[in-house]
Amino acid sequence: MKNPILFIEGSGGFIPKAINKKLSEAGFEIICVPDNVDEISCNRNRAEMIIYYMSEDSGQVLRTTDYLIDLIETEHKSLCLAGDAFMLSKIKKLDGYDRINGLFPRPIDIDCLVDKVRELVDSHREFHREKDILIIDDDNDFLKVMYNWLKYTYKVDCVRSGTEALKFLERMRPDLILLDYEMPELDGYQVLDQVRRNPLTCQVPIIFLTGKNDKESVMRIIKRKPEGYLLKSMPKDELLYVLDKFFATSIFPQHDG
Repeated sequence: MKNPILFIEGSGGFIPKAINKKLSEAGFEIICVPDNVDEISCNRNRAEMIIYYMSEDSGQVLRTTDYLIDLIETEHKSLCLAGDAFMLSKIKKLDGYDRINGLFPRPIDIDCLVDKVRELVDSHREFHREKDILIIDDDNDFLKVMYNWLKYTYKVDCVRSGTEALKFLERMRPDLILLDYEMPELDGYQVLDQVRRNPLTCQVPIIFLTGKNDKESVMRIIKRKPEGYLLKSMPKDELLYVLDKFFATSIFPQHDG
């Protein structure tokens, strides 16, 4: 079966059985495990989606949820919590609470939970799709380095000027732009401004990747609210981590509460 779900049973009874039945009818494979971190760890690679049906043992719930939040961060899992509203309120005190994808207090709307899981399936599919990154920089040697760093993970296009970049964007919409600050003709700020003003490209995210880190340059860019500001001195592993986290954060839906 497709789309496995790791279902953590903090307590038994009719409700978790009803949730599992509804999810199974919707075409999901349910992998049930007890509320035990060791058991969860042993089974975590079997599914990208996790539903935690919490017990009323606040200590156990907090320990388990803290571990699950770490999985969201490090392994790009998606997580929905279901249970008592008071217990859910305790979760808000944990670091990383905002990364949880769905909260479902009792009485649980099971149809709503199934809809959220379907939404998360689409998010995982989008996350695994090969992303297109456009790098804009007038330094040809730097472009070669960036291309070699990113080509095994992303589809990479490189252009050497802001003018060339704007022409590229007339026919292509990358998933992300990595933009230098200092360039001839149009500098990075001007490119950002034109991309933002164009209704056809205004939704393309932009992260500055530049050697400029003086206060004046940084503040000028921050006012235009790019999706990030990185330095060219960043090591390869750190850059790949930042890009991976950016796509995960922008793709996976979070709870509204």
